[in-house]
Amino acid sequence: MTHKHPGTKVKTYSLPALFLLLVSLSVLTTGCADDPTSLGLKFLPSNETTGVRIFDSYIDTMVMTSKNFKYRVNSYYSKNLIVGQTANYNSKALIKFSSLPEDKDSAVVNSAYLVLKYKNYYFPNAPSDSLGQISFDIYKIEQDKNLQTITMDSVTSSAFGTVSQGSYTGIPTADTQEVDIALNTTLVKDWLERAADPNYSVPNYGIVLSPNASSTVLKAFYSSQTGSDVKPEIIVIYTKYGDTDTLYHDICETMFLADANLTPLPEKFYLQAGVSYDQMMRFDMSKIPTGATINDVHLILTLDSASSILTSTSNKGLAGAFVTDSAAIKTESFIFDGIVSGNLYTFRIITPFQRWLNNESNQGIMIIPGAQTSNLDLFSFYNINASDPAKRPRIIIKYTPRITP
Repeated sequence: MTHKHPGTKVKTYSLPALFLLLVSLSVLTTGCADDPTSLGLKFLPSNETTGVRIFDSYIDTMVMTSKNFKYRVNSYYSKNLIVGQTANYNSKALIKFSSLPEDKDSAVVNSAYLVLKYKNYYFPNAPSDSLGQISFDIYKIEQDKNLQTITMDSVTSSAFGTVSQGSYTGIPTADTQEVDIALNTTLVKDWLERAADPNYSVPNYGIVLSPNASSTVLKAFYSSQTGSDVKPEIIVIYTKYGDTDTLYHDICETMFLADANLTPLPEKFYLQAGVSYDQMMRFDMSKIPTGATINDVHLILTLDSASSILTSTSNKGLAGAFVTDSAAIKTESFIFDGIVSGNLYTFRIITPFQRWLNNESNQGIMIIPGAQTSNLDLFSFYNINASDPAKRPRIIIKYTPRITP
């Protein structure tokens, strides 16, 4: 029995009519789905979106191109003053002492020493390398060079003298271990005369520590960017007007010039700090519809630890830049960082992809080591030709198509 409230009318349907009602509701529900069919897109206003889509280069296809190259950097602000050589690696250390006292003209330099403190950084990083020997000769810098701006490709061999002003061969192993190197007294005498008289005939452009064949490793001393208790120093014993005294002086500038020629493995590309090797990557945007909004982009790279050279003190981070001129290798300031998780590096790079989709020139992005100007960290990543597809560079793009009127 059916109970009715007073004044309430009950509406009944025949079976055919009920069937038609259910079909109509089904059609309406389909038409309100978040992801309309291509037919339905035509009826959305131009300012409406159609739901987030996901493009995954591991599932879909995207053409990626890569270029590995030396992107020379200046190491002036590094706390490492790296010198030595091994295999195909070589690094020279440059030092310029400035603001020397102006009252030491006519002094007789009895002895002079360059004092360096070892920083317990060595490259490569095998345990045997910590006991490796470095050996170098010291020469004058013969040309006026701005240590804050020069790079390896802007300095030729003619910038350095050929007459040794001192030398060192040894195996520093302990942090802050002191190394005292006797310098040519005439060299230091000229520095003091130049400080007293700017017109003195011999300029002071500094010295270069140039490794020789007896080096088996590259090692770092503390640079001018470190504390006064460990930075490079000269100790000069001099006599003037019959009085003998000792000058201690540590006002200086330093930088290193590192070089290497790397042969990439068939399935890898290198990022090498200091030298420095970087990777320029470009992505084909043709699969992303024009006018879409880029919600998120992840570039994922897989590190091959076995062919990388990183230490416990290495900066494991990577950075990236928007390339404005791939021919001249020009970039904007670094705008995104790589997040490390195990052997995976993930870059979140929304802005470059949106700019390319908005018809800015697609010159790609450049991936660089986080310590690019500081040390010699070597990263080895799997490239687009890796035999294991799961290790190739991966792009995941979340985007929202937008209707054009």
